[in-house]
Amino acid sequence: MSNSIQGVYQGSFMPLNEIRVSPLSRAYTFSDSIYEVIPYYSGKPLCLDEHIDRFKVSADFLKIELDFSVVKKEIEQLGRSVENHTNAYVYYQISRGVDSVRSHIVKEKLVPERFGYAGEVTLSSDPIIAKLNQDNRWAHCNIKTTSLLGNVLNMNDAYSDGCNETILIRDNKIVEGGACNIFMTYENEIYTPSLEENILPGVTREFFISSLQKKDINVKQVDCPVSFLDSVSTIWFTSSTRGVQPIKSILNHGYEMDPDDALFRNAKEAFTNSIKDYFQDH
Repeated sequence: MSNSIQGVYQGSFMPLNEIRVSPLSRAYTFSDSIYEVIPYYSGKPLCLDEHIDRFKVSADFLKIELDFSVVKKEIEQLGRSVENHTNAYVYYQISRGVDSVRSHIVKEKLVPERFGYAGEVTLSSDPIIAKLNQDNRWAHCNIKTTSLLGNVLNMNDAYSDGCNETILIRDNKIVEGGACNIFMTYENEIYTPSLEENILPGVTREFFISSLQKKDINVKQVDCPVSFLDSVSTIWFTSSTRGVQPIKSILNHGYEMDPDDALFRNAKEAFTNSIKDYFQDH
């Protein structure tokens, strides 16, 4: 219930359902805003500094100037409200500000608008069903903005067909999921699409790759043609609120997960152990 979820708006902390936002917020009228989702494990954030660094990249792209030390402190305070949960997250959003009247052009200096909340999440490693969809999003998906209509349309299209996620395809290449990065075992090696402007540089993606490299498991970051799907053993998603989640089958493709894929099991184990090691060091 939102009355038990802790939120923050412009530095004021209160229950989420008590926060009031102007209808002239540029987040509302133009999706002129950026966000991050930071995973918490038993009350501790995973890779908070890396999320802040990506936040700064997004802010620079949108030319939004603000003090990120304030952002970090507010995220940390929100995190303390979920310290008793095994798995949780903090959602934090920054918009360019609130207009006096709706206008595409920013004609006045605005105060950046900060909003966030913390909530519990259930991580599941159960295999899910996905659907292939054409990637119709804008060209800068490497920037974590709230302009997610393309994601929303594709994910809901997949959901209406009984699927849990979408696999986005562009120019006959695998891109990513609707809300996650994608990996696959192909010819006994691990592949993931190389980072381009249409792929988000996921913090969990980078942490996962680092986890594998520590175990001498190589990850090939290359263009992944759709034809890979004809021969892959296992496909899985990574994200802040999923961790590592395998794909059981693809609705509009013949792919079926290989339950005996030892390479995937080793990769998932490396990720789990790296999380434990991370919190021992932080």
